[in-house]
Amino acid sequence: MWTDTHLHLDPEDNHAKIFQDARANKVTQFLVLGTSLDDCQRIIDLADPKHGVYVAAGLHPHVASTFTDLEPFKAWHKNPACKAVGEIGLDYHYDFSPRDQQRKVFELFLDFAVQIKKPPVIHCRNAFDDCYDIVKSTLPHGYPFLIHSFADDKPEARKWLDMGATLSFNGIVTFNKAQNVRNGLAITPLDRLLIETDAPYLAPIPYRGKRNQPAYIPYIAQRIADEKFTTIEDLARITTENANRFFAFKPQK
Repeated sequence: MWTDTHLHLDPEDNHAKIFQDARANKVTQFLVLGTSLDDCQRIIDLADPKHGVYVAAGLHPHVASTFTDLEPFKAWHKNPACKAVGEIGLDYHYDFSPRDQQRKVFELFLDFAVQIKKPPVIHCRNAFDDCYDIVKSTLPHGYPFLIHSFADDKPEARKWLDMGATLSFNGIVTFNKAQNVRNGLAITPLDRLLIETDAPYLAPIPYRGKRNQPAYIPYIAQRIADEKFTTIEDLARITTENANRFFAFKPQK
């Protein structure tokens, strides 16, 4: 059984079919990420832990300039199905929000994660140095955090891992020109590895260019298993155990 530790759902999506198709491919647990106020409010209502659907609430760097206060996030995080603070971080590729505002909001949400004792889920695109420095200066030593959609190379992976990070890999790992990501994967210990889709983005080969969905986790997982010289069965067990431990998921017996 697989866990998709990072996906997004749009209002117009057929949520029931997305989960049904995923379960048909043995993907049985999901973490749906909120990225804005409207998004977080909507996905909180979709949480269904009895059927393996958990959520996370945060403010994406794209919309950091919309931040006003933490009150709504405090309310959402009182829901026991809300398991992480995210998606938060820095994005210097698009710069949809001013960088100084991104950094300010990122640091604030990291502090918030520590206050409520939940792991942050971090987006870091073309912003490694600032992202690393903020995490290092803000989180207590040894505090658990996740770098989602890892897309750098071995040196960056090593620095994150040395700080205690868990790294998550998605369809990028299957792309022909993504050897840098596979270099990072190669040094990531199995006990600090998670698998995600980042659906509806970044569909793996052979679906690249199409709308991604959690049902495609097995395609990502097969490439990861090949790169890590392990079996698909062991990878499924290990990464699901990792997800349960990292996010404090409580699978139904």
